[in-house]
Amino acid sequence: MILAGILFIPGYYLGTCAYTALQQQGLRQDLEAANPQLAASNTALTAADFVPMEVKAENAVEASATAAEIAAAEAAIAAAKAERTAQLTAFKVAADGYVAKVSGQTGTPIGKIVIPSIGVDVVMVEGTSKRDLKEGPGHWSETPFPGQGGNFVVSGHRTTYGAPFFKLNDVEVGDEIDLVLPYAVARYTVSRVIIVYPDEVDTVAQLGREQVSLAACHPIYSAKQRIVVQGELTSFKLIEPTS
Repeated sequence: MILAGILFIPGYYLGTCAYTALQQQGLRQDLEAANPQLAASNTALTAADFVPMEVKAENAVEASATAAEIAAAEAAIAAAKAERTAQLTAFKVAADGYVAKVSGQTGTPIGKIVIPSIGVDVVMVEGTSKRDLKEGPGHWSETPFPGQGGNFVVSGHRTTYGAPFFKLNDVEVGDEIDLVLPYAVARYTVSRVIIVYPDEVDTVAQLGREQVSLAACHPIYSAKQRIVVQGELTSFKLIEPTS
């Protein structure tokens, strides 16, 4: 009996990982078939034309500036603010349109999570039921998508079903997290990594700003606590649909 138990554990683990690997392959194919623009997402991740959430003032004038120079600088700043407002509006419009398309479609592939520091590049699905999480990390359906001004929350396994968040504890403050969606790539910088209990849901509350929260059981092989990695949106890049 003891030997059978010892053999069962690695067998179960390998079986769940094989299942999820097959599911991930199918999800990736379905995602790119429905959104051909994502086939070039790796190029999108390295492109230099990301829109920063904060822009440093580059039009400061010296105290000795003339009235004309001051007016020109103020006009440039106003133009930059107007452009930023337009970009953020376009981001929200794109997000709203995509949410309307996938809302309620649990189990549907909605995009990818890429965390370079721990080698994660997986397809995420809509919903967090047991069935959903067997296929990949799942988006909490009640939380807003990137571009909608809130905290995008995702749960994933650490030890079974592909263990996409196995190394989540190795993520450090300052690391990048990319959410590759059919309408945009949202790039976040990790701001904190915390350990909480399951009932401490305020850690993934909506604070009225663009964030991402990745949650998984903690420690390894236990569901006693949760590890939560949170990041702030630092830049984004809109992705145009392929006609």
